[in-house]
Amino acid sequence: MPVIFDCAGERLIGVVSVPEQPTDTGVLILVGGRQYRVGSHRQFVLLSRRLASADFCCLRFDFRGMGDSTGELQNFAAVDADISAALAAFKAQCPHLKRVVLWGLCDAATAAVLYWQRTNDPFVVGLCLVNPWLRTEASLARARVRHYYVERLLDLAFWRKLFTGGVRLRSSFHEYLGQWRASRRVVQTRILVQRRIQKSFLGQTSADFITETLDGLRFFPGAILVVLSGRDLVAKEFMDTLACAGDAPTFTGAQRMRKDIPNADHTFSQTAPREELEAAVLAWLKTAFRS
Repeated sequence: MPVIFDCAGERLIGVVSVPEQPTDTGVLILVGGRQYRVGSHRQFVLLSRRLASADFCCLRFDFRGMGDSTGELQNFAAVDADISAALAAFKAQCPHLKRVVLWGLCDAATAAVLYWQRTNDPFVVGLCLVNPWLRTEASLARARVRHYYVERLLDLAFWRKLFTGGVRLRSSFHEYLGQWRASRRVVQTRILVQRRIQKSFLGQTSADFITETLDGLRFFPGAILVVLSGRDLVAKEFMDTLACAGDAPTFTGAQRMRKDIPNADHTFSQTAPREELEAAVLAWLKTAFRS
């Protein structure tokens, strides 16, 4: 069912999936990157239908400046107003809802955490975060050195190319060296993040989105599911950043769960990993939020 709602004077477009006998928990799907409400490979459409078939209402919508919504394109760290407007529209369309889970992929996952960290909205009781975005230039370089290049060295196809002249050794070496040098800056980033985390405990506000995200993950009182793709540098950067953060949030146990899907890429473009993601989200919802 289509829905149109206002946000800061702009018109936002969404689609609500309402089952015949809905539960009192809804799922607000936040769109990451330069995507609109359908998602890569129709991912968000398929997810909404899968969850609605299990009696969970869903709303997926276009942020300002994307898809069919009007206005200027917003940075992922500046969509609190969009999320708030979508939650209000969700409540209006599904008045039986008592609580909602924010579901996000990539920078939309980070936007979900930032929204709660800044608002402490009591209506939001769960966060489902898929390959959360915590990227900096240094973290990307470090992830490439630690993961991409190591995986290439273990790949038989790489060695076949090497011995048949398909790999330019000199350019590859210079590329690796450049990434290694950039990754050295992670040490400075780590110190900076730790200092900002310490400041946040003293009640001082930091504008750094990574610090805000880590604080949100640490203090969120509801249930969290983190899903990580095995074939995705963004997912690896997320875990590397947590490892560098000192007193980092953990994801073990019933309230804070982590699900790894080894064969998945960033957007779950293949059917099997996408279906595994949907099944994991649905199982978590049923366990954490069934009335």
